[in-house]
Amino acid sequence: MMDRRHYVKLIETLDPDVDYEKIIRYTALHDFTFDTALSLQMAFYRTYAIPGIAAVLGGSGEIAARPIKRGEDTGLMVFEIIEHGFDHPRSQRVLNAMNAMHSRWDITNDQFLYVLGVFLIPWMRWLRNYGWRQPTATETAAAHRFYAEMGGRMGITDIPATFEAFEQWFDRYESIHLAPNEHGQRLLHASHKLFTNRFPPRLAFLGITFGNALLDDALRHALGVNGPSAPARGLIRLIFKVRARILRWHKAPTNSGFTPDGVTPGYPDGYSLEQLGPPQS
Repeated sequence: MMDRRHYVKLIETLDPDVDYEKIIRYTALHDFTFDTALSLQMAFYRTYAIPGIAAVLGGSGEIAARPIKRGEDTGLMVFEIIEHGFDHPRSQRVLNAMNAMHSRWDITNDQFLYVLGVFLIPWMRWLRNYGWRQPTATETAAAHRFYAEMGGRMGITDIPATFEAFEQWFDRYESIHLAPNEHGQRLLHASHKLFTNRFPPRLAFLGITFGNALLDDALRHALGVNGPSAPARGLIRLIFKVRARILRWHKAPTNSGFTPDGVTPGYPDGYSLEQLGPPQS
């Protein structure tokens, strides 16, 4: 174990335009592994609140049939690329699988761009609010550079040139398109299993409370979420604030928080790359 600020000190010696793969690896898989994984899970929920995207996701039936697998697979695919870098054979296989999967989706470039932004913008905002430290300008720029590279390799165009520009585009897109829709509400109900499976059956309701408490007001309205109460939401958010303060006194982890082919709730015996994503038709 190392000094808590070991990685951020190392990051600040690097160039986000050149070393973005190394920087995001330190940020996502060393300093903020849990936060990054949770942010990726919560990213699903934002896509449900965009009617055009929710209709495609709901129409595929994949999330409703296998919500835990679908949620985990997305995080594992992104973590694989972060761990290995874009040009590694494992990352190439993941990108090929992602492109094959998304080629079946009948959605616009702006919708694809929004989905890309969902993995970047809410993540940085989560770290600002609940991380044990603030993400630095170097980390923010590197994260943007990483996802811009991913988007380019997936054929997404018109990606904003900076994080700040992408954030403005993202907020503007949501202000226009975020809206209640039946597909999104059904998808949210199915995806509650991402949280309820972490609790004993009799306490499964706590998983729903936990997940819903992390939604902002606009998302709660679009997805038809009434609970939990404001005090309950405040308590859960306070827990994350306290966690952040405690983590400041911990040592930095020596190793990556991600294990390729590792064990997860959805893959109790470990996974292989071939298992990630929906079945090939």
